[in-house]
Amino acid sequence: DIISLDPDRWQPQNQTRTSIFPIPIMKFTSLILFSLLSSTASMVLATPKTTGSAGGAGVHVPVGKDGEGLYTASTKGCFDVIDTATPLVLQEINKQAIRPFGSPAFHIADYGTADAGTSLGLMTNMVQEVRKRVGDDEKEIVLHYEDQLTNEWQSVFNHALGLKSVSDAYGKAISNPYALDNVFVEACGVGFHNQCYASNSIDFGVSFTAMHWLSAFPSSLRGEQYMHAARCPVSPLAEKEQAAQDWKSILQARAKELIPGGRFVCVNFSKNEDGYFLGQTDAGESMWDSFQTAWDQLKEQNLIDEEERLGISFPNYYRTQEEFLECVDDIDDLKVVSIEEKVVRCPYRELYVSGKSGKSAREYAEWFVPTTRTWSHSTFKSALKAHREDKEEVMTQFWGNYMSLVEKNPEAHGMDYVHAYIVFEKKEE
Repeated sequence: DIISLDPDRWQPQNQTRTSIFPIPIMKFTSLILFSLLSSTASMVLATPKTTGSAGGAGVHVPVGKDGEGLYTASTKGCFDVIDTATPLVLQEINKQAIRPFGSPAFHIADYGTADAGTSLGLMTNMVQEVRKRVGDDEKEIVLHYEDQLTNEWQSVFNHALGLKSVSDAYGKAISNPYALDNVFVEACGVGFHNQCYASNSIDFGVSFTAMHWLSAFPSSLRGEQYMHAARCPVSPLAEKEQAAQDWKSILQARAKELIPGGRFVCVNFSKNEDGYFLGQTDAGESMWDSFQTAWDQLKEQNLIDEEERLGISFPNYYRTQEEFLECVDDIDDLKVVSIEEKVVRCPYRELYVSGKSGKSAREYAEWFVPTTRTWSHSTFKSALKAHREDKEEVMTQFWGNYMSLVEKNPEAHGMDYVHAYIVFEKKEE
């Protein structure tokens, strides 16, 4: 399926807004549990398997100041991806049995949440659907936000507690689940490659555009023609094997955490049967070609050398449908309910082409390019030699190169999303 936005949903974004859920300090009566790790805890931070003079792979680092919520502000396409998954999630809530044991609350986990802003609307819908399902408007709901230890946790709480308002790509304000009362917010920094929560404790798990990140960086593409495994005619063995190992670990952990009959809806980047993947579909220029052109320009500008030009190896992997399914039979407690692939068109490009954005070519470039920067900046930066003190200046020029490229032909540049939408169920005993 290919999903495009309706340009008529677009509303001007220059209107002054205040949060639609002002929350006084006295309301903060819920327990906020921030699970940090001790130095001896079992935690997978993505680390390079090998090192090189170009500086190594480095851990994925969020862009922007913690608390500002730059990821949500700059990643509007994720709202459309989650909107596409919402009917599937609500359908599964109505199909699953409500637990007859343990906590009287319904526990929802959002794995790889980033700054928690893009999933807020879904969390609100899930809270309402669970309460409708059990016939109890005051049913307690616990929202567990999970991500890596170095995540933007202040931004998570600003969004989750309604201290920072959120709007989607069309200017529509996103409702906040915390305003519904009897909703409790917790956070965990363990990392989704591990078991994050106690066994048989999570009723429903979700994850969006997160589990393509690897737990370790093979970095086998350093020095090669392509910077990402999805671009290679044949998947590089090191990344392919790491991705397979990680995916099995992810599913084993979720199988332990879910209650019997619990669901896990994973919406993850994929490489579909047409060969499409993030930023490279049948619409416009390949984002990856544009990345390469803008990066190569740095050498022409005498800002990087050849080793740095070829020093990029993205530490993530876009699995095929077959790769998503191949290890499930090895996990006794888990089964696949459904899997389908969908392409969600880039909202930035769709709005620009429709004329609804009201932006010039340059304004479009400055609006669109940051959505590609939020998740890739640290990987590009890691290709620069470790001793350099001008890394941010070089990166500023790189993004400037990309914006100039987009400005020349804005209609051709966007970032379509290609995902597998998978529903897992923990088998009932």
